[in-house]
Amino acid sequence: MNLFDIEKKYWSHPNYPVQKHLDNIAASFVENSHKEAAFFHDTGKLTDEFQKYIKNPDHARRTTHALESALIYLMNKNYKITPESFAIFYAVLKHHGDLADTNNFLDDKLSFIDDLLETYPDLEKRLEKICDRIDLSLDLDLEEFCNLFDLEDFVEEYDLVAFENYFLIKDVFSRLIFSDKYEAIFKESYSEKKSHQWKTYISNLVKLIESKNNKMAFVRNQARKEIITTYKKNKAKRIFIIGAPTGIGKTFSALQLALEICHDKNKKRIINALPMTSIIDQTHEEYSLILGNNDLLKFHHLTHSKSYISHDNEGRKERESLSKQQNDFTAMSWSSDAVIVTTFNQLLNIFYSNKNRDLVKFWTIRDSVIILDEIQAIPRVLIQDLAKTITYLSKSFNIDFILMSATIPGIKQFIPKGIMAELLDKRYFSMDFNNRYSIQINTQINDMESLLSVAKTNYKNNNSLLCVVNSKKLSLDIYSELKDNLRKNISSSELFFLNTNIIPKCRASIISTIKKRLQKKQKTLLVSTQVVEAGVDLDFDFGIREFAPLYSMIQAAGRINRENREGLNKSAKLIVTGKIGYCPYHPTDLLKEEVIELFSSEINENRILPLLEKYFQIVMDRVAPDPLLYQNMQKLDFETVYHIYLNNFMKAIPNVEPVFVEIEKGLHQTFFLRIDTLHKKMKQPGKSMEEKMECRSKLKSILKKISQYVINVSKNETDGLQDLHEIVQIKVCPYEFVKNGTKYSCEKGWLGEKTLTLNF
Repeated sequence: MNLFDIEKKYWSHPNYPVQKHLDNIAASFVENSHKEAAFFHDTGKLTDEFQKYIKNPDHARRTTHALESALIYLMNKNYKITPESFAIFYAVLKHHGDLADTNNFLDDKLSFIDDLLETYPDLEKRLEKICDRIDLSLDLDLEEFCNLFDLEDFVEEYDLVAFENYFLIKDVFSRLIFSDKYEAIFKESYSEKKSHQWKTYISNLVKLIESKNNKMAFVRNQARKEIITTYKKNKAKRIFIIGAPTGIGKTFSALQLALEICHDKNKKRIINALPMTSIIDQTHEEYSLILGNNDLLKFHHLTHSKSYISHDNEGRKERESLSKQQNDFTAMSWSSDAVIVTTFNQLLNIFYSNKNRDLVKFWTIRDSVIILDEIQAIPRVLIQDLAKTITYLSKSFNIDFILMSATIPGIKQFIPKGIMAELLDKRYFSMDFNNRYSIQINTQINDMESLLSVAKTNYKNNNSLLCVVNSKKLSLDIYSELKDNLRKNISSSELFFLNTNIIPKCRASIISTIKKRLQKKQKTLLVSTQVVEAGVDLDFDFGIREFAPLYSMIQAAGRINRENREGLNKSAKLIVTGKIGYCPYHPTDLLKEEVIELFSSEINENRILPLLEKYFQIVMDRVAPDPLLYQNMQKLDFETVYHIYLNNFMKAIPNVEPVFVEIEKGLHQTFFLRIDTLHKKMKQPGKSMEEKMECRSKLKSILKKISQYVINVSKNETDGLQDLHEIVQIKVCPYEFVKNGTKYSCEKGWLGEKTLTLNF
């Protein structure tokens, strides 16, 4: 399929023919909708204005091409609006930007011919020139074009109001922007890997699991085999639920299940989404034992690109630069790896974001298996929308979903029973092995003094103790008091502290040190906020948790006697206190009275399931009867959907500012010089698009490294701090303030009082 025959003298990029660019993009995917979008999307570059610019970018005025391309496409369709033609038109129109709210955008930009001609006075001449150069005879009627959009409700008028059209537009848009960027970087069409070693990976996994020999191994193997056996009986289903207690081995069980589905149903990739970066690092490490690194990608905002492509020594500097761009794009687009470990944030942005940067990988979710691990971390106000989303995508995009948690929330009631299967019997919550700890709520522990007393007593009687509280200020106060009070009785090497005021690089190091100490059975006491809870594989003897939502309490309990060590069964306990410090949770999330009534006496782990079921029924009874995003998704309000989603999933924290903490002398200067060199290079006249892309790619890599040293602090505490660089809006806490401990302590993190009281 080749729609046009364009002379080679017309360029899409410097010294690169438009025709070759269009052909390569069109060949990247087989769908006709993609090929139409591909062939039309850059026809707007055939104007004299664009050709003058692309051949002399430093001395010619920048010009548009997306609008002209979209106009030519729709005119070629005789102005006929269908779901598919509109998806292609909108994708072409917005392929260098983000998807907007459809009605508002079209009404504002395209509905008035006078406004259109005022903004683009020579538009008709441009369109005539394009048609001449692609040998296309069209009825160029701009007034008829504008009349299409001069409606009170364009989306409703053309019967476009539909959930499926929201995803249709994203799908067409995603393939176009991905293949456009891919072709610009690689100068070739994209070709998907046709097969993966699913069977080999299953064999590797089974060998690894069967080599383990500990008290929990038998039960974990039993549960894993039951999951696979039940799946085999329910292959036709598309949404699989694994509700199981913490420590049952869900990570490897879910991976084997996903691999089995991929083998049975010829899937292209596995995407495992988790709530926290710390869990991702751990999961990636475990996966790599089975998959190696060739087919495995760890992707979140702190990760660096994998090395997919390398070149020989000929033209080494140029080739290294090209490889850097290629590797960066391959990783951020998820276009190469068979298995991706990522965050909820990255995955849900694909579902609900309107941003070009997120949607470049939307197409990759088709024909995949998606694991949503620790699904209880999804805010309950979004549960109905998520259920509708995965129900639709499972059918229309050939995706199998695996939902996992020790506390599966009420999402099941919003998923049609015909496509869902629960794979693990509830008896695992009540079996004898599942009696590793008990939970006891004691609201009499309601101030710091009583909490400290309980901590000191139980640390004396146990080898290790975990204390989790809700606020950073309280965590620091408790840590400081324990350090002072226990100085005579414990070594400073036994006491640890964690919260988000400590830079990510140090947090990861602290968790790693604690894990090694616990494995060696060395005396260890950790004071932390909830940053240590979900998915962090630590195993303490005793725990204290300030009152929080029940799912958070269960997650904290999952760090107590995780491996069911002998001798701890009777003593391993999580004590839940009353409210002590600032509580970041809304009362409707806490359900304090109801939880206290459910846990009116000390409850062993194997008696928790019925209480969880009652709890989640109470929670779901209080969820709003209507979904939050669904209506706006139907109306194709892409930007509004994203804003509502963000406000309920990752609420913006007011009055905070990112700060780079210079924990080593000269660290700021090192990063500054690297950024400044790139900045100056980008500003040099005559730089090609490829050279600028190389600089931007290197800058991204530097910023990811910088993010390991960045925390968010109150703006009130950044007065007098300079920016890291004029193009990087991050303040710098210089080494001198770390060395003298006036603003940051390597032991305690950021020390500002206002930051300590912020809710994040």
